[in-house]
Amino acid sequence: MATRQRLDLDTLLNDLTRAAFAVLAAWSLIGLYGTLGGYLEVNRPATLRFLFVVLVLVFSHHALMRVRERRLRRLDPDERYGFGDVADGIATGPQQTDG
Repeated sequence: MATRQRLDLDTLLNDLTRAAFAVLAAWSLIGLYGTLGGYLEVNRPATLRFLFVVLVLVFSHHALMRVRERRLRRLDPDERYGFGDVADGIATGPQQTDG
């Protein structure tokens, strides 16, 4: 049985950004060709809705990463890596006793 690979949000947003750029470039070329030739037409509302959704997804992910990064910068290194409560109960160096 094949295991399903987990999808990374960064990879997904990167792929969506590239797809949106390709769609925007194709939309521009087809629109230019259609305007000059007078017989091709692009569905503008659907294309612009797609590009707007990609823009919202990329911006929201970017904003979330900034908030997380700012929050992590405020924490002590022990709390940042999950050792905040554990570090108090561990004896280190001169505090250790034989026995």
